[in-house]
Amino acid sequence: MKTIHQFETKEVVAGYDQKTILHGLDVEIPSNKINVIIGANACGKSTLLKTMARLIKPQSGQVILDGKSIDQIPPKQLARVLGILPQSPIVPEGITVTDLVGRGRYPHQKMFSGWSKKDYEAVAEAMEIMNIAELADRNIDELSGGQRQRVWIAMALTQQTDILFLDEPTTFLDIAYQVEILDLLTDLNRKYGTTIVMVLHDINLSARYADYIFALEKGQLIAEGEPSQVITTDLVKQVFGLDCTVINDPVSLSPMVVPRGRYHVQVNESL
Repeated sequence: MKTIHQFETKEVVAGYDQKTILHGLDVEIPSNKINVIIGANACGKSTLLKTMARLIKPQSGQVILDGKSIDQIPPKQLARVLGILPQSPIVPEGITVTDLVGRGRYPHQKMFSGWSKKDYEAVAEAMEIMNIAELADRNIDELSGGQRQRVWIAMALTQQTDILFLDEPTTFLDIAYQVEILDLLTDLNRKYGTTIVMVLHDINLSARYADYIFALEKGQLIAEGEPSQVITTDLVKQVFGLDCTVINDPVSLSPMVVPRGRYHVQVNESL
């Protein structure tokens, strides 16, 4: 089981190029849970994730890890606790799967030291978790989108962090790959207790896989809690501007959003 960490933001204001996107956010991340941030496009989901990961410096407010501002934590020390997979990572040219996954061991290595037995074991374990061991010697450029995503997540796993941030890890993937990736992340959480914080676009997959949901609107937190508490017709209307019916997912029994649209109103009114 991973260590329990206190990770929170206090009155965080953040944005890009003098444009404020987050407006005084107070967020406390439940430890050892799968946490999902939802909201409409440009509401501040990725900005919040990047700010918590110290990729963006807040204009004001603080991001606090275990009672200490993350600005005061040395980069390598922070990287041993917090791993992040950005939305569109850049693939180094001509690199193999094993080489890319191995780069995740950087925070644990000392200057001028070679690879240790623990480094090799961490890479092998991450590749096994993500089911990519058979791809070890393949070039990244040869892989499908779903395979690449598993490799990137494996690289993040080799850091062996207690907290893992992922910015839209299922974007541009077919539905089968989306479910596979989310299943694998759930395995990681359930087996190792890794605290996962991710941005997802698909509200139904968010409701199915999340233990805890944060809903943003225009840079403000408007709802948080378990999916059954957060995913309601009123919330979906407020956040996404969508008229819908919320029913129980027949597979997971989590809330499932059924859009009404303009052409099926009479059918939907019978639900």
